[in-house]
Amino acid sequence: MRNVRRRLLTSVVFAALVGALATSGLSSAGAAAALDDGVTAKSIKIGYIFSKTGVAGSTFLNADKGCQARVARENAKGGVNGRKVDVEYVDDQSSATNKTGAQDLVQNKHVFMVVNNSSFAFLTYKFLLDAGVPMVNGGYDGTYYGTAGNEKIISALGNVINVNGVTYDGLPKVMKAMGASKVAALAYGISASSTAAAENLQKFAVPKVGLEAVYTNTTVDFGSTEVGPLVLGIKNAGADAVYLPMVASSNIAVVQGLAQNGVKMKSTVLATGYGQALLDQPVAKTFGPEVILATGFAPVELKTKATKQLQADLKKVGFTEIPDFGVYTGYITCDLAIKGLQNAGNPPTRDAYAANLRKTKTYDQAGLSCRPIDISLETYGQASDVGCGWYVQVKNGKFVLFPPKGKPAATPWPSKLIQESTAVTTTTAPPAQ
Repeated sequence: MRNVRRRLLTSVVFAALVGALATSGLSSAGAAAALDDGVTAKSIKIGYIFSKTGVAGSTFLNADKGCQARVARENAKGGVNGRKVDVEYVDDQSSATNKTGAQDLVQNKHVFMVVNNSSFAFLTYKFLLDAGVPMVNGGYDGTYYGTAGNEKIISALGNVINVNGVTYDGLPKVMKAMGASKVAALAYGISASSTAAAENLQKFAVPKVGLEAVYTNTTVDFGSTEVGPLVLGIKNAGADAVYLPMVASSNIAVVQGLAQNGVKMKSTVLATGYGQALLDQPVAKTFGPEVILATGFAPVELKTKATKQLQADLKKVGFTEIPDFGVYTGYITCDLAIKGLQNAGNPPTRDAYAANLRKTKTYDQAGLSCRPIDISLETYGQASDVGCGWYVQVKNGKFVLFPPKGKPAATPWPSKLIQESTAVTTTTAPPAQ
């Protein structure tokens, strides 16, 4: 009897030990692996940061609608591997709230990853890298993309773009085709990306196509609409073309200032401004044929399968206007984030996110790019030999495509690589689009 009791006691202790080991995760059999923050059996929580208010609000007011539209479509199909994508939205107010907002998302909201579609994402990427949190950024906020050590930062614009010390000849070719010969460029003084875009254009691209750089001012206050001295500088330099790599409010103010001061331009190129918000402003009616707006994403006037899908998705979340840069990038950054989740395993893991996404090699920006962009690790930090993009004009209250001479209206303008910087510096201040 005593032996029977001893055997029963031993069995109970052994069973308890096995149970404890399984509970603690030390058992190799039957124990479920712990899920990363933000991941449950039925959902994945991500963070999304944008500038609804503040000095960048003129461009990003509705950027959350783009993300909502893309996520809603994915969730309608059942989510990613059966997990609904839940999004925590943060308005960084065009300020350092970008970083504190990201910290709250990670430390208190426990998101799996962060989509940082803001001109102020440069303030935050190091925190997210150090925390091991996957991120998809807009790609326009600084010059740290392509820098060694930042491989886990996925840019929705590809490995390297023109503001990263890379210059293409497409823009000055457009100016030349419009009859311009003397070029001016303005940029935000505290923005590495805006400054790089203006300076590289003037130093390398403009002379390459036979134009003359006559005025470059990279001291503009971020988001400023006080442009009197800038307009005077353009006028006194005799420029007949100007490039404006700034947010929409600044760009439009310059166009107005030039017109009010009787400065005749042959080509005025705005890096942002395409979208319903511009058409709704009285100033749009004053735009002449010399004013064109650049867009790296297929404008909805093309009526392609991808643009129709974009508009259909936006309509389902209550947005029926022509999307602007903020809405496009909201849609595309969240599309790229979803692609990353689809390739990060089931369940998805933070460690696998960037590595597996880069293994997909290229990304078509939700079908809205004129050519797929490179996101592969093999060419990280290297610029593509060619690029492309569209330009539009305002006519009779509508946007119309501005195609290369002799080409169909839907034809994007091509460009070739001219100069790649060998000394790219990381931005430390708010950049422009």
